[in-house]
Amino acid sequence: MTANTDKTTLSRRDFLARGSGALVSLSLGAGCSGGGMGPDVSVPPPPSPGDRVDVIVVGAGLAGLVAAYELARAGHDVRVLEARNAAGGRVQTLREPFNDGLIAESGPARIPPDHDRTLGYIDHFGIETSPFYTQDGEYLIVPERGDRYRETPDVFLGGGRDTWLKIPTGTDALPIAFAEALGDRVRYGSPVTRVVRDEAGVVASYGTGDAAGELRGGHLICTVPLPVIDKIVFDPILSAAKRAAFEATSYQDVTRVYVQYAERNWEEDGLNGWGLSFVGGFSEMWHPTWNQPGPRGVLMSYMYGAMARTVAAMEPGAIVPDFIDRFDGLFPGSREVAERGTHFAWEHQPWIGAAYTRNDPPFAEHPELASPEGPIHFAGEHASVERGWMQGALQSGLRAASEIDATVTGERARTTVAISRRRMAHRVTGALHTPEWLAP
Repeated sequence: MTANTDKTTLSRRDFLARGSGALVSLSLGAGCSGGGMGPDVSVPPPPSPGDRVDVIVVGAGLAGLVAAYELARAGHDVRVLEARNAAGGRVQTLREPFNDGLIAESGPARIPPDHDRTLGYIDHFGIETSPFYTQDGEYLIVPERGDRYRETPDVFLGGGRDTWLKIPTGTDALPIAFAEALGDRVRYGSPVTRVVRDEAGVVASYGTGDAAGELRGGHLICTVPLPVIDKIVFDPILSAAKRAAFEATSYQDVTRVYVQYAERNWEEDGLNGWGLSFVGGFSEMWHPTWNQPGPRGVLMSYMYGAMARTVAAMEPGAIVPDFIDRFDGLFPGSREVAERGTHFAWEHQPWIGAAYTRNDPPFAEHPELASPEGPIHFAGEHASVERGWMQGALQSGLRAASEIDATVTGERARTTVAISRRRMAHRVTGALHTPEWLAP
């Protein structure tokens, strides 16, 4: 059924250093205090390879990774079967084709300060954060009709957005940390094609050709996004209520276009490269490299719905030149310093199919999305109340893990405010006050 649309500190530090250009460093080994998860981020070594495990996890996005991580810490023998050759699911950081270590996100990028589970695991793995939005320059607003205008940071960022965070080395640092901790428990290039339930549990068939195999487990957690759930044959078929919930769930299409510039000439006009446009549909303008070093910068257009689909359907070679022209209309003179670019359309990702689950209808109307069917459990941001956020993926993964082992609870993801993030208050340029969540 198709919806509507042995971790080592050195390896992670080396990866982040190669891909970052970050202004702040990792606080490796910091962990959390009090009743949180503690400084030990290791999990027991996996047992010898075999064709039977306690729990099979389908998908190495955040929902699958956190479920596998916590179940392994609880003593279960877990395997994660991932179709792609990398962990993270929708959490993907772009490093190509940019120069000077510049990065941008194709998926999750913003972290609200009340997303305790997301920030809890970030602290748990010692990953540093920094402000997402800038307090410098003015934000550009382009209405569908009438003259464009500017907003100061205190106006544009009203309502708490001034305290939103990002991972400056790339949001993929979080799934990478989970995957490194899980080690050989994660099998890449192993798309699950069939799940059979019987009296002994489940059997998952995965891979194709010479790489095909079967894995038996007592339980299975399916985190596959609904637009591509049809790639798996369930035998026996899932319940009518479950299938109806799948069919009723709709997804948002998102396309992002990125252009790299030799210099950030829009700053000469007092603009910071951020803003909103309502022309031809709603889109956001981001300058994700605003606090990355060097003269170069990347501007990004973040488009939704029909506008996203229209751009995704364009001739690929025409997309970046078209947006160089569009950005020049917003930031005159930028065309002369444009260097290269790329685009990313979630509807074109074969193992994902769409950007995130819409809230219409809300999860509360279809709780069957999260209900287990015998030994098969379900997770993913679509099976949570925090749709479209990493927080929702983590919540759902923890919930599925707790269905299998009651010692796994959401409290494991909570943490006290880390010192590194409290110090961030002093780096938020122009802040009129220290947000309550940052207070010592």
